Amino acid sequence: MTKRLITAVMAILVLGFVAPVMSADKVLDAKISDMVIRLDKNQNEYVRFIIQESRTTQGVSYTVGVPVMAFGSTVTQAKTLNTGDNLKCVAMEREYQGRKSYTILAWLK
Repeated sequence: MTKRLITAVMAILVLGFVAPVMSADKVLDAKISDMVIRLDKNQNEYVRFIIQESRTTQGVSYTVGVPVMAFGSTVTQAKTLNTGDNLKCVAMEREYQGRKSYTILAWLK
């Protein structure tokens, strides 16, 4: 019985640390500093924008480029934008290996 309890507790702890952090959708309103149009492995177009975000770590302020991706139905409008334009959208924030990125969900006017 205790062996099952220990196994269950260990499984809960592992899932708690491994499970991805869920975050809410975010409204982005930022200047595009770079843009590329590429094909994915299925030969579908996608657009990758880079925007600059301000951050502070241990009292040091700096800016970092963050990718914003457009897939599927959001690609058509994304292709109308250029470097220097203002990007206004609702995006899902995600983190992979400590790096933040966004996926565009909807466009704002």
